[in-house]
Amino acid sequence: MWLNHVFEIGFLMGLIGSLHCIGMCGPLVMALPISGQSNFQKWVSILLYHFGKISSYTLLGILLGLFGSSLPLFGVQENLSIVMGSIMLIYVLYVFVIKSKWSLPFFQSNIVYTLIVKKMGALFKSKNRGSFYLIGFLNGLLPCGMVYLALTSALAAQSVLQGGMIMAFFGIGTMPALIMVAIGGQYMGRTVRTKLQSLLPVFIFSMGILLILRGLNLGIPYLSPQIGIGTAVVPCHN
Repeated sequence: MWLNHVFEIGFLMGLIGSLHCIGMCGPLVMALPISGQSNFQKWVSILLYHFGKISSYTLLGILLGLFGSSLPLFGVQENLSIVMGSIMLIYVLYVFVIKSKWSLPFFQSNIVYTLIVKKMGALFKSKNRGSFYLIGFLNGLLPCGMVYLALTSALAAQSVLQGGMIMAFFGIGTMPALIMVAIGGQYMGRTVRTKLQSLLPVFIFSMGILLILRGLNLGIPYLSPQIGIGTAVVPCHN
């Protein structure tokens, strides 16, 4: 049962976050050096890129899950849906309503960020097929609000396995939209990408409400069924 719950949180978060990815990572994906390749080679290169990104997400999830397992966050893992839903509502309020301006200048001056971007630039010039995997891996390490949001769920899971799987499913969830951009991105103008990004807070807010409802276990089919994560029902016999 917990696997379904982890899939739900990770994959849906990635799927919704892919609207953000289209705007942020879309230009990078469209710039992948695949123009001179055959159709089969293009698919291999694109999948290697995504596998690299999923690998870095999974590694980060494992580290956050390991760190979370050492924290005295009593009851958090059992109520992961409610915790994550609440965090998503706060995220929408902070990012799309308060609109903090400090993050971008901070990341632009970050030494690690600069080193990653320079290394990615060198890899774009490489003719080695493995460079696509490394580009994806490094891209997964770049600062991103949606990734941080997903990593919060990995931390709250308080489990190395669940933390890694949440982030793996998150990466898989971002794939459909970015593959569409990589294959036919030239047909998607800036106006379309802007409209898709404008829907992002609506989808994140809606998913936050859904996760809270599912975590409440209200017994409503599909919307709030009786499920749990990290919990067990212990019968009592008199």
